[in-house]
Amino acid sequence: MMMPNSDLKVLGEKVRTERKLAGLTQEQLAERCHVSTKHIANIEKGSMNPSYEILLAIARVLPVSLDALITPGMGKTEIELKEFNRIYLSCPEAVRETLMDSTRTLAKHLTEFYSKIENP
Repeated sequence: MMMPNSDLKVLGEKVRTERKLAGLTQEQLAERCHVSTKHIANIEKGSMNPSYEILLAIARVLPVSLDALITPGMGKTEIELKEFNRIYLSCPEAVRETLMDSTRTLAKHLTEFYSKIENP
């Protein structure tokens, strides 16, 4: 079944946005997905309906879920979770545990701080 053109445009914009956030060129994404640069360009323009295999390859290369790619209107929480994921995955393995410990500690302290402000 073909996606409506408007959905293809939204999908293309998501792919472009995620690619740029990942710091990749169209050429780099195409190479990692084993497709041509023109194929990626056409997806990003919304002029090509990509196959499941291509969407899966894109989702594996970019730090984004397949759901996020194909579901218009992902919420703010999903976007923020993707950003956390991107930050986490950009760190070397040795740094990730420290990052997680620091994040947990910061979240605990901020939660306590805001609780005191809201309930003096």
